[in-house]
Amino acid sequence: MSVVPWYITIVRLLVPASILRWSLWGLLASTVVDMYDWKFVHVVTDQDMMVYQSWDKAMDLYYWLFVLWIVWLWKDSWARKVAVGLFSYRLVGMVLYWLTQWRFLLFIFPNVFENFVIWCLVLFLLTKKEKLFLTHLQKITMLILLIIPKLIHEYFQHFLTRQPWELYDVGNWMGLEGIVQEYVNYFAWGGLLYIVPLAGFLLLYGKNITKQNEKGN
Repeated sequence: MSVVPWYITIVRLLVPASILRWSLWGLLASTVVDMYDWKFVHVVTDQDMMVYQSWDKAMDLYYWLFVLWIVWLWKDSWARKVAVGLFSYRLVGMVLYWLTQWRFLLFIFPNVFENFVIWCLVLFLLTKKEKLFLTHLQKITMLILLIIPKLIHEYFQHFLTRQPWELYDVGNWMGLEGIVQEYVNYFAWGGLLYIVPLAGFLLLYGKNITKQNEKGN
């Protein structure tokens, strides 16, 4: 039996095309597919895991090419340069991983690129502008709030080789079972690592960003 069923590869090849039409929603859909493909693979041995990790990183690189296309069209030069830089940094880590199969490299070279693009697309959507008009402090804060949670998640995945909810099962603590427990864990940890930092950034700088965008008109 193949480690990765053929139909999962087909799905991961098709979904990213939506990024070209619906940038934010297509990227979010690709992220969800990336997260859920694990449920359909057949990993039994360490060798299976190596095959899956290499396939998964190849699929990531494939859909990031769609993301890079829309990033290249951004009018905000700072956001464009940072996104390309983060992509390049992660790509170095992925190449080194393919050469060595040392998973800890994926922690050293975290995937901040994807979340940075999502944050920028959210800000573009909320402000209805093609530029961010962020101050230097806002830019630094944004990157810190992106990098730290991602490092925490990468540490769980590639150093402890566990998902956070496998070690800290929020759903189980609440007395839940089955699919409800599973989704509570997804939302709890996803919210803590990704939604809360974004919401915090918007609360801290929302008014300032609005004022700066008004000045930018």
